[in-house]
Amino acid sequence: MSKNKIIIGIHGLGNKPPKEILSSWWKASILEGLKKNNYSAKDFEFEMVYWADVLNKEPLNPDEPNNKNSRYVFEKYLPEENLIKEESLGLKQKAAGYLEKYYGKFLVNEIISLKHPTLTDLFIHFNLKELKVYFSSLNLRYNGDERLAREIIMNRFAETLRRNRGKKILLIAHSMGSIIAHDVLLELDPEISIETLITIGSPLGQQYIVSNYKQETEKKSKDKFIIPENIKKSWYNLSDMNDLVAIHHFLGELYKENGKKIKVIDQLVHNSSVKSGNRNPHLSYGYLRTHEVADIINTFLVHKKFHLFNWLKEKFTT
Repeated sequence: MSKNKIIIGIHGLGNKPPKEILSSWWKASILEGLKKNNYSAKDFEFEMVYWADVLNKEPLNPDEPNNKNSRYVFEKYLPEENLIKEESLGLKQKAAGYLEKYYGKFLVNEIISLKHPTLTDLFIHFNLKELKVYFSSLNLRYNGDERLAREIIMNRFAETLRRNRGKKILLIAHSMGSIIAHDVLLELDPEISIETLITIGSPLGQQYIVSNYKQETEKKSKDKFIIPENIKKSWYNLSDMNDLVAIHHFLGELYKENGKKIKVIDQLVHNSSVKSGNRNPHLSYGYLRTHEVADIINTFLVHKKFHLFNWLKEKFTT
């Protein structure tokens, strides 16, 4: 195990299986990616920032056999070799049909309110309710207290970072987890640094998110579109061309470099995940086993020989 290094993951939208199971599925996906790309499958310390319980009363049950039960897990981890590799035909067309079927009577009002959004903006606006709760100013009852959902989730993530202070951190944030990671690094504790950030399937470029950040920038007089200073080395943003949630693939066009001259490194990848016989390009497990993620993780985990000059350079420039 690489000493003094940790990979921290933060999951995305929707209810999830219990923390221990979800964490084991993420780690299995990462190990699968390392092996598939001929990297030594080293053991490594991994911790999951789990926040699904803040918005859901009970976790999903991996042993639930009835797919009509609300706790049924539709998106279980399966090794890539066990997947039926069948490409989804017309993913965007399916999304369009879905919106038209279930939300047709609302579309006119929503288009007006969102100033002519893309299909993906509408998809997020209607389906990812957690985003609305996260950006809402209404309090949520949790553990006997009334607090903002955003405050509860951000503080939980910040506590994980503080607990691992002093370690080199590689942070992997999926979907809405990238919003939470961005907000915590930018707002809560600039003293906590991470070495590398990987965002996968991130909606940070969506119009709905951008609009909220523009409003917050105006209210707080703090630029939300700048790379957090506590990212020490790199921010990689990975997305699949067919991922409806991450349809704005190039966050480097939105985010300004920080004082360390760090920019967003955008990369298009192929997410091989399959759901019900169709490719699901947003699922975390597929992103985690891509060769691009494996390359970044291997570089992070590999022990480098000590060089005094490089140590002094890093010590006094960060």
